[in-house]
Amino acid sequence: MLARTNIEEEYKLKNLLLSFPSDWYVEKDTLEKAKATLPILSNFYNNHTGSLDDLPLNTIIKEPLPDVHTVPLFSKELCNLLINEMHNMTEHFGFEPNEEEDELRQIPEIVLYDKCPQLYHSLMSVVDSVINPILLSIWNRHVTGGNIQIANYNLKDKKQGAWHHDASSDISIVVPLNTGDYEGGGTEFMRKGTVEPLPTGNALIFPSLTHMHRGLPVVSGDRYLLVFWLVCKDESKEYMKEFVQEVGQNHEK
Repeated sequence: MLARTNIEEEYKLKNLLLSFPSDWYVEKDTLEKAKATLPILSNFYNNHTGSLDDLPLNTIIKEPLPDVHTVPLFSKELCNLLINEMHNMTEHFGFEPNEEEDELRQIPEIVLYDKCPQLYHSLMSVVDSVINPILLSIWNRHVTGGNIQIANYNLKDKKQGAWHHDASSDISIVVPLNTGDYEGGGTEFMRKGTVEPLPTGNALIFPSLTHMHRGLPVVSGDRYLLVFWLVCKDESKEYMKEFVQEVGQNHEK
């Protein structure tokens, strides 16, 4: 369990839609394919039959660089609401660098677990219902915890990131919230190549420790990113059987 930092007053969401996790958070086609993938995962882990080679999710998961994946994840409606909510947040507290990191790697950020636990828990519900099936499809891994932040690259405070690993997590997911409202950006992976800015709501997924990377310079505007730092496990088939059963039941509700 993550330890909350002490804050004087817990921020309450202005838009209550963000406090009630719902299917509309997720890109429709991705949600449908995640639901269609779950029975196959369940059959594989419960009955030890079938294959994970032809999962419905595999048709929308792309691999532009070695072990770097992309997938449409969040709806544009959700991304717009997150941008609006973020602007409201900055009236109560600003983007702050992580003082535990060296200055070269610091970027302005809002850590949701600390600053807005309501939103943190809403977004983590998507980890359970959609991101876990995606990670099972790619690496046979599932999430056991993690943190989420909103990051901001801009010319005034921080226009680009330095080379780094995401040392506190196993899987990193970076989701642009406002592609088209800024110029520049993208993510470069050392000795692998560059992924240009993805469409709003699309997820860039990669292993945190093995993939050294950096954010490329913003030329104009503000680049807002929703960043997941996720802790994962390779579990026994018995545990995975229980997991897919639980997620499948949640989808049926």
